[in-house]
Amino acid sequence: MSNMSKNSSSLSATSSSSSEDSNTNNNNMDIIQERNKINDGSILFQPHRTIGLISTSQPYSISKDKTQSHLDTFVTVPLQERFVIYKCDSLKPVLVSNHLPGTKKKKKGNRKSYSKNSYLYSSSSTSSSSKGEKMFHAVSDSSLGITVATHGYKGRWSASHMTLYKRTKCIDTREVVKGTTSGSSSGWGVVQILNLGRSRFPISKRSSSGGEGHVDAQGAGEDKMENCLLLAMICAKHSFYQNSNDDDDIDDGVKTVGYDSSDSDSEETSSSDDDDENSSSDSSDDETEVKSSKNKCKEDKYQGEIVIVIASRYDLTIQKRIPLHHVPNFTPSVSVHPHTYLNKILIGSTNGELILLNIRSGKIIHQFKCFQNKLDRNHGKITVLEQSPAVDTLAVGTESGKVHLVNIRMDVKLFTLTHDATSKYSSGQRKAHGITSLSFRTDASALEHGIAPLAVGQMNGTISVWDLTPRSNADSDDDDYAINLMEGRRTLLCQMENAHPGGVCRLNYLPQEPLLLSSGIKSNSLVMHIFDNPNHTGRILRQRAGHVSPPSLIRYQYSSNGGILASMADGTDAASCQILSCGSTGDHSLRLFSTARSVLDREFSQGKGLTKKASDLGLNKADLYLSEIVGLATCEARSRDWGDLVSIHKNHAMAYVWSTKRKAQCGPVLRQEGWNVSAMKVQPPKSAHATALAISSCGNFAVIGTKGGVIYKYNIQSGLPRGSFPRDATNKEIKRKTQAAGNVMRTTKMLERGLKIHKLREKEKDEDVLRAEKQAKMKILQARHQDAEVVGLAIDTLNKTLVSVGSDSKLILWSFATHAPHRRSPIRLSAPATKLVHSRDSNLLAIALEDYSVIMFDCSSLAVVRKFSLRENFHRHTGIITDLAFGPDGRKLFTSSLDGSLRVWDVPTSTCVDWMTFASAPTSLALSSTGEFLATSHQGRLGISLWCDRTFFQTVYLGVQPPTKPFQMDEPAAVAEEEDRGDLELRAKEMNESMKRNYPSIIDNMDINDDDSRHLNPVPKKEGLITLSGLPAAHWKNLFHLELVKERNKPKEAPKKPPSAPFFLQWRAGETMALREDKNDQTKKNDDEEWDAAWSDDDDEKHTSTAIDFDNCNNKRKSDIANTPQTEGHDSSQSSIISKSKRKKVTHTRSDLVSILQRCSQDSNFEAVTEYLASMGPSAIDVAFSTLCHGMHDLEEGLPLLHLASLWLLEACQTKKNYEVINAYIHRFLHIHSSTISGVDASRQQNGKPDRPGTKNYENNVDRQLQLELLDSIKKLRTAHHEATERMRNKLQQSLCLLRHFSRIV
Repeated sequence: MSNMSKNSSSLSATSSSSSEDSNTNNNNMDIIQERNKINDGSILFQPHRTIGLISTSQPYSISKDKTQSHLDTFVTVPLQERFVIYKCDSLKPVLVSNHLPGTKKKKKGNRKSYSKNSYLYSSSSTSSSSKGEKMFHAVSDSSLGITVATHGYKGRWSASHMTLYKRTKCIDTREVVKGTTSGSSSGWGVVQILNLGRSRFPISKRSSSGGEGHVDAQGAGEDKMENCLLLAMICAKHSFYQNSNDDDDIDDGVKTVGYDSSDSDSEETSSSDDDDENSSSDSSDDETEVKSSKNKCKEDKYQGEIVIVIASRYDLTIQKRIPLHHVPNFTPSVSVHPHTYLNKILIGSTNGELILLNIRSGKIIHQFKCFQNKLDRNHGKITVLEQSPAVDTLAVGTESGKVHLVNIRMDVKLFTLTHDATSKYSSGQRKAHGITSLSFRTDASALEHGIAPLAVGQMNGTISVWDLTPRSNADSDDDDYAINLMEGRRTLLCQMENAHPGGVCRLNYLPQEPLLLSSGIKSNSLVMHIFDNPNHTGRILRQRAGHVSPPSLIRYQYSSNGGILASMADGTDAASCQILSCGSTGDHSLRLFSTARSVLDREFSQGKGLTKKASDLGLNKADLYLSEIVGLATCEARSRDWGDLVSIHKNHAMAYVWSTKRKAQCGPVLRQEGWNVSAMKVQPPKSAHATALAISSCGNFAVIGTKGGVIYKYNIQSGLPRGSFPRDATNKEIKRKTQAAGNVMRTTKMLERGLKIHKLREKEKDEDVLRAEKQAKMKILQARHQDAEVVGLAIDTLNKTLVSVGSDSKLILWSFATHAPHRRSPIRLSAPATKLVHSRDSNLLAIALEDYSVIMFDCSSLAVVRKFSLRENFHRHTGIITDLAFGPDGRKLFTSSLDGSLRVWDVPTSTCVDWMTFASAPTSLALSSTGEFLATSHQGRLGISLWCDRTFFQTVYLGVQPPTKPFQMDEPAAVAEEEDRGDLELRAKEMNESMKRNYPSIIDNMDINDDDSRHLNPVPKKEGLITLSGLPAAHWKNLFHLELVKERNKPKEAPKKPPSAPFFLQWRAGETMALREDKNDQTKKNDDEEWDAAWSDDDDEKHTSTAIDFDNCNNKRKSDIANTPQTEGHDSSQSSIISKSKRKKVTHTRSDLVSILQRCSQDSNFEAVTEYLASMGPSAIDVAFSTLCHGMHDLEEGLPLLHLASLWLLEACQTKKNYEVINAYIHRFLHIHSSTISGVDASRQQNGKPDRPGTKNYENNVDRQLQLELLDSIKKLRTAHHEATERMRNKLQQSLCLLRHFSRIV
């Protein structure tokens, strides 16, 4: 019995209980609510993970340690309210953070703050932040194990706060932009985080209160130093908030020194390399404080500010703020820290200006004149600044689509790379696509080929790779080469068009590798290209991609109601972990997502050579895709022979066959004769557009419903049409059996037509018969969806009946073979239908109606048996029902609606057992084949949310009354697929401690299985009950078929002798050959002595033993040696010499099982035997049983052991513990020793009664007595086993009868 059936039966049972249990029920409801608070979910489900969400429009950050290879490089990607860290070698998530603090606090009410000094949002910003938080930037440092993220409420143009994470846990939050809590300066925001590297700071230098720039000068040298991450927050004011005061001349006391050559030269030469860590500010350089009091009166007179932040392992500290007063019209947009420029950063603005700022003194060192002319200002704002491998040289990307190479030391523009504009406005002017990202390639292979590649990402999604080495013809003279060099003519190596639809967000060449990592603004992907071709073009090495638009339809690869494989029952088949997902408007792809391993994610191919065809036609690949998928169906019956997936598309008449094995479209196009596939020819009418489909359980046929109400039937293998429903909808009728020429019935009909006798017979018919025939014809004409859309189709398991529902409020049952409607069709519904789902096991239909209700139709009784979500019901939906799904056992029904809720209904009782609401409305849902997971897609979300059923791993109390209010569900997070075991144990320990500390009473009542109690024998709750062992099924199932397993595992050929090892592997370093030979001789001598002692017949030593006492083996050996009698005339020294020279004796038994049986027989308790066998495998158990007795010739020693084994099995049967394992042990024991036991019985019958003691055959009589005891114990074992089996059979039969009785009642 499943957990859900138990819960449903308990719900129905408690609903009919007396009022005396009301207090108990109230207590149970309190426990349910408290447990839901702990589990952070609804009654039945809790968040599990999100799949299909890879990246957002926010740029990622890559680790800056250039000494590491790409195998140790990590990428930090902001994902809505969290960040995910991917490992570059496999693009697998290795770390997923917790929620941002603001979001968690708003959803959960009063919570403890993450830090004593965290800035909390005030009441004035509550309305703005009620939608949750959004993460804009995230910078990680793997050596410190910290991440700094900037965030703000959703809907804000940029970030306003920063949060420090220690691995996944948030430990501190600070306000970056002043005045956001009071609402006075909401136009300010953080546009970029600039990583200045790591540096050492004294711990006491930053106050614990989290102030800005607090320095403790006394005793600073005595404080301990710690490594910290130094960051520069580039803040700007939005153009909407800028006023006319920006044009006023403001003198703030900050000098512009121009190009400070002496200062910069001394600092540049002091730096030995261009590493960011070495070029970051040290502790002594950052003690200067900018006083904020001087700038309060002029805070609206500037548009930019630089905030220097120190991030340690424990807190965040704002060291200083540098307002850009001297350049009031300067609005920062991007910045970079040039190599070897100590304490200096380069900042670009939205109006195309460029300045160099000293963050130590707060002075503007230089304003670049090469960008101040009118021609350059027309290029728009500076969008990208990237440091080149050459010192003093930077690449500057602009909004106009140009890339300038600039020497910042000389203030000279070297050359410019121009990208062609492709799009046009209506006026005919071309619009240039801005530059979004730049990256230089630094690997050795590029130097070997003599190229200097620069990758450029654009807003149109194109990635261009330029060779910055100047090129010229070999025949040209030096003057032409000089002209080419001055004009900046460079070679375009390759251009990857539409690499990221919607624009390139960020791209980076990995250090010292020909690998380019890129992400898109709207593409929801991380792509890694490798440049290993001779023509320097790139190809995709690996990628992680999801839907570009929110998925509109999701289904598990083989639904829970359609699985036929034996492995589908327990979820061991891989198809139970794969979800088919269809994109909505703007994304016409069909994707497969794996819930277990992201490397198995695939996009289905829609045609061979589609990329080349699109490039030849000058189109994007997505333009050649099929239209949006509105329905799909799968069947695994013939998946190995032909396609097993059929899809229908929006405003499209034809259906397409796919193969889930090949992950591509294959097979024929399902269409009627006369329908043109080419879009250049006449298309089918709109009434033929497909709206619903279903596949037969055999996998041979597919039925397609249309807008006009006609249902077409196709053969999936050939694609040929096989009629329609109704039959007269197609010109071709169904072929009937041809009649032979000599058929009597055919001859009689032809004669009647010739003599016109059939007309006489029609006149002789009664008027009532004619009226009945006319009514039958009229009913047949009514049994069709006339000019009404078919919204749902279903085929029963035996392919006998086809069920269709339409928007005309009709439910029609058709004969699948004859295409004729059922005699009781059509069945009128209370409202037009919108959705239909069929449970093949129970033959029930769930139909969603336009009045937001759901009805349950029984195809066997042809009646409506259940109604859900009625108008008078409190738990009814208030929006259009978007999807339906049955549970695997057919006892649960899931409904989702546009009102943002999802409800779970108990089918037998018509009761709502769970009620969940989401931040965005669910558009589709799917149940796994085992019912363990629920997958949902939502409006505006690119990912698929996965929820796990709690009934699979804990006891769930449903209570008496349905839930009175919905449970607000948090969005699941992505899951780290590669996580350290230490992190998992630490996280589980912290979770258990917090639960015990906050909810001690509930934790005591909850069933928590520790690792130590996992192997203990289960204790029955009542004496006489049968218990199971809980061991894996393979432990005891293989004992029944051990011979078959051995035959399958038998080697096909004899093992071959390995080749001789090389000469250099014959000895170990640091060990002489002489020493090695001595060791070999000693080892060989010891082995010979032990072997001789094992076969020795020397009885000089008096102690003998037939069993080994494992607990006192060493003590007994010492005591036996000490108690050995010495011969007279020998002294102690001589006796010691003799004892050393004697050969050792080894005491041994048949097996460990024999020794345990003998030891347990003395205590009359054989539980230790069962525990010992539970730790062994099937083959080891078989060997242990075989050592008890080797046949009739071994009765002298084996007969007592067989008797002990029978006593152990008899005791285990009588206690009724470990029922399935003991039955397997009995089977194996009798299978091995059945011939010996039957031989003992036969010899006893031949010899008759035993002789009396004192006679000649007295010793034989002792053996006969043991034989009688063995046979008697075997007889008792048979009786006990029969009684236990009959008791189990009767209990199961009684339970089945009760279930059948209750199912008929409801």
